Order: sequence, then structure tokens, then C-alpha cells
Amino acid sequence: MKNLFLIFMVISCLYISSSFADAKSLPDHYRVSINDVISIIVIDRPDLKTVTTVAIDGSITFPYVGTLSVKGLKLSEIKNKITNKLNKYIKYPVISVSLVNPRSRNFFVYGEVVKPGEYMLGKEMTVVKAISVAGGLRPGGLYGKVKIRRVRKGKPGYRDIKINLKSTIEGTTRDTLLQPDDIVIVERNKNFFVYGEVARPGEYMLGDNMTVVKAISTAGGITRSGLYGKVKIRRKQDSKQGYKDIEIDIKSTIERFVIEGSMPDMLLEPDDVVIVERNKKFFVYGEVARPGGFTLEDNMTVLRAISLAGGFTKWGSPGRIKVLRLQQDKADYDTIKVNVTAAIDGNAKADIALQPGDVVVVSESIF
Repeated sequence: MKNLFLIFMVISCLYISSSFADAKSLPDHYRVSINDVISIIVIDRPDLKTVTTVAIDGSITFPYVGTLSVKGLKLSEIKNKITNKLNKYIKYPVISVSLVNPRSRNFFVYGEVVKPGEYMLGKEMTVVKAISVAGGLRPGGLYGKVKIRRVRKGKPGYRDIKINLKSTIEGTTRDTLLQPDDIVIVERNKNFFVYGEVARPGEYMLGDNMTVVKAISTAGGITRSGLYGKVKIRRKQDSKQGYKDIEIDIKSTIERFVIEGSMPDMLLEPDDVVIVERNKKFFVYGEVARPGGFTLEDNMTVLRAISLAGGFTKWGSPGRIKVLRLQQDKADYDTIKVNVTAAIDGNAKADIALQPGDVVVVSESIF
């Protein structure tokens, strides 16, 4: 972000000095066109001083001369043409023709720039120079799309030309020359959102190569209450109304980066919503030291759950344990008996994995 500001400041400084030269040199080669404003002065004849706009048919009107076609002529050619006409009425007329406002050679810059508006099209005016002339990018447009809206040749309407401003500034893409009446548009930054169990939930600017992990980091990281929660992207559907959810295995993404040095992290799109869900819970009740609710960590089993709950009391029975699991329709619970004794003896299959909302019940020994 700071680099873009610095680059535009340097370009602006360089362009300011060259723009004065362009303004002075423009009349020497410039050919008049429709809507240009020109000034005509006849020495010693202040009554003939005229400031006129080139009409849509390419003509102007001047005293004694009448209607004169000037479209496509240089200023010196217009001067000679008027001089020849005035010779019939004024002896040795001395005439000065100057360009007041080359309206046919203007361009426009709109959107997220400091000074949007209309500007004179100097020699070799490019997109980057145009944005610099307009004061540079505002913070709200640093990552916005840039395009040129150009009049179609021989057809009504405009066509849009997409500009990769970053690669243009870096020198990997050639800077595009502007044409008369071009409109440079700098769109507002696209945003994304991070909600749920993060330190600073909210709306953020979608920078280049923004991924899920970077987004969570931008939002201050995951809080303790979301360390084992699911992470998903809620994304707008292109052709349909509504959103679709994309689940992200954030743990394996980070682990792969640590182990392999590569991160298969998903890139975000405009208006994506990253959601970090709250940790799921399970419960342990009955004959354990610390009954209550606990965070459902990865690979949580019944034996691990009992250990988290402080282990068995002196009345707790490893052989009388059950898991109450909510049915899919949430109308009732299924009861799953667990043989923890077998798990303690090394039978891993006897130690079942827990699911969100499971209730582990440790009953008293019957002896």
C-alpha cells in the first residue's frame, strides 16, 4: 500500500515538470477539432477580437470572413486562412490565433482518486500519468480494478479496457496511452468479512493474494473459544441467489505449510465471508472428579474425555460407561455402551470418538 503511494508521488513530481512543456508545445502540432475554444486577435482592431468554439460541423464564424471551416487545421493554417480573407477588407492585417481550451483533447479520471475530473490530454498521456495528474489513488482504491472506458470507433457507445495497474507500475506490462475522451475509472476496493471466533471480527480490504489464513491473521487470529471450531467461507453464487459454504481444513493447511513450506490456502473472492465457528462441546457426568462441559478437541475419545474430567472417582466403574448421542432428528438420544476396560488394556477400537454434544455418563460400580 505504501509502495503504491510512493510510486505515484514520484511519478507525479516527474510529470508536473513535463506537463508544462506539453501545454506549451501542444499548439505547435495540434490540429483543431470540434468543441475546441480558440482566440483570434487582429492587431489594432480590438473590435475584431473573438473567442469562439468550433461548431459540431467543424466551423467558426469571424467578422468579415463569415463561416470558416477549421476542423483538422493547425493554428498557423487557420491564421493564414483568416489573413487571406481579411486582406480584402483590412490592409496588411496582423493576426494572432491561439488555443484557449483544447476540449476535443481532454480525458477524464473518475472513481477512487484524489481529484476526479476532466483534464487536458498532453503528449504521451498514459493511465499511470493520468492517475498521477488526478492526485493519485485514494486508500479506498489501492486494490480496486482500473479500466479505460473508450468511445467505440464508428459505433455508438463505449468499450471497457481492463488495466493491470500493479504490473504496469512494476514494469511488467506496458502503460496504455490515452485517447481523446477516454475515461479512466478506478473502482473502489473489494472487501471481505471475517466473523465468529476471531480477535477483531469485521470488514477488511481484499488485497492481492488474500487467503483464508491471511484473512484470519488480519482479523487478529483465532480466539481460544474457536481453536477447535470449524472454519468455512460463505461465498455468493454467481448464477443463483444466496450463498454456498466451503469448509476449510485450517489445521492441515497450517501444518502443511510448517512441514512442506507450501500452503494450499484458498484465495478469497470479493464479498467472501470467513466464519470461524465456536468450539463444539461434549459433556462428562457421573462418577468423575470434575464433571461438566469440555471443548471437543481433535480426535477426542471417551477415555481422553474421562481423563480431562479428572478421571474416575473411587466409585466410578470403567465397565459401566455409556455415551448419549443426539439423534439426527434431535428428537431423542441414542445410548452407546463403551467398554473402557478393553480400551485401557490396549483395544483401540473399544475407545470410540466423540461427536459434538455427546454426553459421557460414568455410573457407579455395582460392587
